[in-house]
Amino acid sequence: MFSCRAVIRSVAGPVRPPHWRGLWLVVALLPAPGLAQKPSRPSSDHATALYKWVDEQGVTHFGDAVPAQYADREKAVLNAQGVQVGTIAGRLSPEEAAREAAARAAEEGAHASALHDRERDQHLLATYLTVEEIEGLRDRRVEILDGQARVTQQYLEHLRDHEHQLLVQLQRYKPYAALPTAGPMPDRVAEDMVRTESDIINQQHNLDGKRQEALSMKEQFDSDIARFRQLKKVESEMNRGLPR
Repeated sequence: MFSCRAVIRSVAGPVRPPHWRGLWLVVALLPAPGLAQKPSRPSSDHATALYKWVDEQGVTHFGDAVPAQYADREKAVLNAQGVQVGTIAGRLSPEEAAREAAARAAEEGAHASALHDRERDQHLLATYLTVEEIEGLRDRRVEILDGQARVTQQYLEHLRDHEHQLLVQLQRYKPYAALPTAGPMPDRVAEDMVRTESDIINQQHNLDGKRQEALSMKEQFDSDIARFRQLKKVESEMNRGLPR
């Protein structure tokens, strides 16, 4: 193995015409186009591939083997003529690997978002002809959700009335009764109270979900309407710009 510092020297004086015999020799030794990006496999008739790397002081080294302390660093692969034909990537630190993964995730997210927007535009133009069609579909779907919410609200009110009646009954039994002669609470009353309170919690959750779903649907349709208008405006401007 050998190692030396990279030195760049300037050549003064006029450039001499190349010797044609020497020129043909240089051309014959140059790598073919399209093959310069991959290091050629060394054979018994050719010199071993060379490597170029940089040490801690920023000094560039060349050699037919890389020292162990620089094995994790990025290194260039050179052919017998000293032309770089490839690169061996260095090992990333945990911080570098995390940054690379975050950048890759951000790029994939941006690509997915752009694809989603394009598919949405295509769907809007293929499905609707006018803004009124979108508004009509929005109103019908929101009305369905509003109707479901009204039914849930009515059932919830019924449960709360039943809960109130049970609370009145509880006043007759221990430990809620004021009279010392009151008897213990019957199991059926206690079970009914537990079941009613559980139903109230579930139905209130359903009601909140229906209301939130209706709100989200309105916002989505409003966004689709705004985007549809933009697309139609662009389409109209392009049509006006076409030659008659």
